[in-house]
Amino acid sequence: MKHWGCLALLALSFAVAAEPATPVLRIASLRLPQDSAQWDRQRGRILALLAELRADVIAVQDVRQSPGAPNAACWLATRLRYSCDFITADPPSHAQRRGSAMLAGLDVMEDGLTLLHGQGQLTAAGMQRARLERRAVNIYIARIAPDGNDPQVRAQQAADLLAWIGATDEDAPSLVVGEFSAPTEELVRQLPGFQPARRNPSVRHPATGAALGSRAHGLDVLYQVRSFADVAQQAVELAPDDGEPAPLALGVMTTLRLIAGEATAPTAP
Repeated sequence: MKHWGCLALLALSFAVAAEPATPVLRIASLRLPQDSAQWDRQRGRILALLAELRADVIAVQDVRQSPGAPNAACWLATRLRYSCDFITADPPSHAQRRGSAMLAGLDVMEDGLTLLHGQGQLTAAGMQRARLERRAVNIYIARIAPDGNDPQVRAQQAADLLAWIGATDEDAPSLVVGEFSAPTEELVRQLPGFQPARRNPSVRHPATGAALGSRAHGLDVLYQVRSFADVAQQAVELAPDDGEPAPLALGVMTTLRLIAGEATAPTAP
């Protein structure tokens, strides 16, 4: 009996060892310095920090682009050897265009853009369907922080975003990375099935919420509870130096593990 018991335990240990680890996704949600002098002074240090973080995806909010001021997010992407999608509702004819950017170090299989409406205010949301090992993952980016922070506009834009996710997700694991001016309770209510990665939203996070107001949720990643687990988050900031006497807060880095499931991404030819 002892002999057979040992064999059973040995077989079980081999089965556990053979079970593949589920993929881990690393996403940075950032806001870069808007002051041109500060950006010029710190962009090399920001580049080195992001290279060290090795995020799979970097989402950057409040990106501005004009003929005299190149897109700072895409400047970083070029040097990190990431792709860069500029997501904006502004037409190319505008002298200055404002939006967000998605920088991907993963293989992007599909991308898209839509407009979120609300009482005359337009904002753009973007999507990338990326290959994470053998799994397809949808990464949506949005900034729901309308002028005047009108709750009715927030609700309409959140409804547009949720409808677009339902029309495009193809049942793949999905998350939303962005900046949100709604209080956390409202945000969770408007996007059912998604939860903020920040474990304790009541704690003040100057890097994520100060620009939008004390009750605004701020920068974060909203993940599908049914698709992700083992969620962790850390601040992304530059250490003080001669030019910056205090730490320069940039945003947050979120790490999530995909819940085990069938491989859904097509294999490369």
